[in-house]
Parts: sequence; C-alpha cells; structure tokens
Amino acid sequence: MHNNKWNNFNDAEDQKFYTLIPHRTIAKVVMLIKKGGYVTKEFPDGYATKSDSTGSVYLACEFVVLSGQYEHRKIWSNIGLHSNNEKYGEIGRSMIKAILNSAYSIHPKDNSSDAVKQREIKSFADLDNLEFVAEITINDKGQNPKNEIKTIITPDHPKYTECMDSRNSKVKVKINYSAPKPREKNEKFVGDEIPF
Repeated sequence: MHNNKWNNFNDAEDQKFYTLIPHRTIAKVVMLIKKGGYVTKEFPDGYATKSDSTGSVYLACEFVVLSGQYEHRKIWSNIGLHSNNEKYGEIGRSMIKAILNSAYSIHPKDNSSDAVKQREIKSFADLDNLEFVAEITINDKGQNPKNEIKTIITPDHPKYTECMDSRNSKVKVKINYSAPKPREKNEKFVGDEIPF
C-alpha cells in the first residue's frame, strides 16, 4: 500500500490536550451563533435551534476568548429560549440583557432612553459577533467536565473595565456560520464611563 498521509497516521502529531480554563476566569469574549434553522412566528430569523431529544429551543453559541492567557480558546454554551420549564426562557432573556449591557457598556440600573434603545434588537443576528466580558466556569456534571458561560460581567463589576479595555481584540479567524448578511449598524458610540 502506498504511503499516503490519509491512509497512514503513524507519523501524525499526537493530539494536543487542553486543560480546562480555570473556574470563574473572567475574560473578554466574542459570541458567534450557529444558525439552527428552527423558525416560528416567535423566532423568525433562523438562529434558534430546537433539540430533537428534549424539544427545548436555544441559541447554540460559541464564545472565543479575545485576550489574555486563554486567547483564541473556545467555549460552547447554549442560551435558552423556550422549554417546558418557564424559567428556561427567562434565564435566557436575562443573559441576553446582560450581554447587551456588557457589549455596549450599559450599567444594569441605567434606564435612560439610550440604554433602553440599546437593549432592543431587531433579531438574534444583532447578537452575533458581539464582544463582551464573561465569567468562564467549569460544569463538572456528567462524564466529561467542560467550560461554559452562564454569567456575563457588566459595567457594575470591578473587573469589567480592565477586561473590556483589553485592546488586542478581534480574533484573526472568525467562523461565519451563515451566509454573509448586510449589517445595519445604528449603534451609537458608548463611552468608557459608567453611567450612574
């Protein structure tokens, strides 16, 4: 048999083993949403994913760390939209609100008209590629412990400014899960100051 690298793997490098990012690491991340293609009147944009096994509806998200020691590492977590448990969707809505607060430097208690407007989205596409600060935790339930993101760090947190200001931002290679889409950017520049 000829020695084709796709037939003989003896000289392939051993796979790299990544240890988990330590529990409660705070880092700036970018969120990429994998389009699940589940479309209903409530979720018309094709971003939602429906689980075949549980029937739950969620956003399938990949978070890429943008700076620091774990730069370029990826964490996969879902944001719940709907399930038989009413709290599932409410937790998801709270998380999305916190993501918007973090991405646009809005203090959670800021209810000015600008803040109110920035917490409104046209579709889930507006969340795709947002950069914000998150706490990375370890979920050790199940056979293989894994990193996940459940808590978003907003401007009222002491570590927010330090993490959000890390300037070596923007991942070199972004995964575009969907066809290129025209972006309507009507975002106003939000200063670094925390609006109290």
